[in-house]
Amino acid sequence: MGNTKICLDKNMKWTAMMLPEHLMLLKAWKQEVLTELPREHAEWELEELQQIITQAFTQHNYIMLTIWEHGNYVQWGGTIQAMNEDQLLLETITTTKHIPLRYIYAARIEDDGCD
Repeated sequence: MGNTKICLDKNMKWTAMMLPEHLMLLKAWKQEVLTELPREHAEWELEELQQIITQAFTQHNYIMLTIWEHGNYVQWGGTIQAMNEDQLLLETITTTKHIPLRYIYAARIEDDGCD
């Protein structure tokens, strides 16, 4: 039991000696190491993704997009208001987002449930 207290005291001493800059660098390094890079799409996956996005744009469907943003996957849902070869303009409930096409990882047209 006595050895445990000594180990805890040593860890507390080292943490107390670290500067805030060191803690920030360690946190950034840990985030970088643990960040999973998105996998590359096959050609057929890219074509399917393009078809889904084009269909949602032309038919004014609600679409859910999975986007690679700041080292994480995030999801945005809305309607595509405009699109060109580089990006699309997604209108959500609260905002309008400019999304580069190269960051879109997945897309799904949401069913409105009115059959």
